[in-house]
Amino acid sequence: MNANNNSTQNLDVLFVYPSYGNITAKEKLRPARISDDIPNQESPHIGIGYLLAVAKKSGIRAKFIDMVFDNFSVDDLIAYVKEHRPALVGFTAFTTHIKSAGYLAEMIKSSVPNTKVCAGGPHVSAIPAVTLEEFPAFDFVICGEAEETLAKILDCLDNEEALGKIIGVATRGSASFTWAGCDDLDALSFPAWEEFDLSKYGGLYPHQTGRELPMLAQRGCPYKCNFCMRASGDDVRSRSVGSVISEIEHNIEAFGCGAIAFLDETFTLNKKWTRDFFATLKKRGLNDKIKWACSMRVSHTTPELFTAMREAGCYYTFFGLESADPKVLEIVDKKIDIDDMRRSVNWAKEAGIVPVGAFIIGLAEDTEETVHKAIDLAGDLDLFSITFPIAVPFPGTELRQQAEQNQFGLRILSNNWNQYGKQEGGVMESEALSWSRRKELQQIAYERHPKKNLDAYIRNLAGAN
Repeated sequence: MNANNNSTQNLDVLFVYPSYGNITAKEKLRPARISDDIPNQESPHIGIGYLLAVAKKSGIRAKFIDMVFDNFSVDDLIAYVKEHRPALVGFTAFTTHIKSAGYLAEMIKSSVPNTKVCAGGPHVSAIPAVTLEEFPAFDFVICGEAEETLAKILDCLDNEEALGKIIGVATRGSASFTWAGCDDLDALSFPAWEEFDLSKYGGLYPHQTGRELPMLAQRGCPYKCNFCMRASGDDVRSRSVGSVISEIEHNIEAFGCGAIAFLDETFTLNKKWTRDFFATLKKRGLNDKIKWACSMRVSHTTPELFTAMREAGCYYTFFGLESADPKVLEIVDKKIDIDDMRRSVNWAKEAGIVPVGAFIIGLAEDTEETVHKAIDLAGDLDLFSITFPIAVPFPGTELRQQAEQNQFGLRILSNNWNQYGKQEGGVMESEALSWSRRKELQQIAYERHPKKNLDAYIRNLAGAN
């Protein structure tokens, strides 16, 4: 049966993006905005979009509640579960959401005891056994990607032994844990955006169109930056150019999409793929119908690459810069240097692409001097937007292992996952930089680099060229 059938029918699965309440969660989004009238970091959940598409194709009755954007309180969620009686409630959670998910799972178990509850997402994938121990209301957790296992899970919800044998599913007492990944990305149905109220999501990037939608052209990242958990794995799995083009055309026709936010960790990784993609965009005339943004590395770029990106419709790109100190960059295994940063940012500007980036405060061997070098370099680069997140020892990262072993003078101060936001700090410090000083340096950085006006920045780019 289709998920859109009679709403009084019991659901097979209810997906939930957690929040304790809508006011606090929404207020946390405000500082992420580039300006009051330009949303940022407000995008529909692409992982759930894919799972809803799998559910529809398989005849699974499924719904999604985004507690932040759907304005759902805890009481609203419990009432919904009581009414629709899903066989399974699945939470998707980053580290900062996992305690909320655990609390909500307890509330569901208390109100509707027979409901099975699970969790997935980066935090769970990194430490499945710890998650199950810390949050007893989760019946099991899912490590990795669930598109190929969703139907199997629903078929054996009441059989823990069978559940534990499914690749990517971890149950209590499991001797080992596996990670599930989808190898044939072209075989997946496009995300079911028709199941979302897209009017609630302003966009991930400042696209200045009627609607932006997220897309993935590939999953996985081969680089080993020590502060990154690499939730999609180390092996890069790419979609065909034809599949990505077809989804863009579908998004335009079905949803009135005017912009695409590519979520690939490094969009231009495969140079042949990108050349073919750019050429096909132009051949189909899509570069005149859609604009797009992406994330990319500053290494292995050329002026020609940025020119080709711009001609194919790219307007905005994010660079992970991380540090202005060569020693810090080497320790975190970033495999870039300062010259890479200067060249790539300048080439992006020359091509008419708006560059943005981030420096992390408090990585291994960071000092007052190295942080100030980053603040100064940010000024030299003159990016449209620059952020200064504070280093967080996320589960599953080498950075966390270093802090647990007190390498480079690092030490973990808190395992309260609610505090693991990148802009907050307070969970790790070092002999060179206390957590309070990290926060002070972050404030100095943002005062030195206030938010800019996007239209004025774009005009300046055009004038310079």
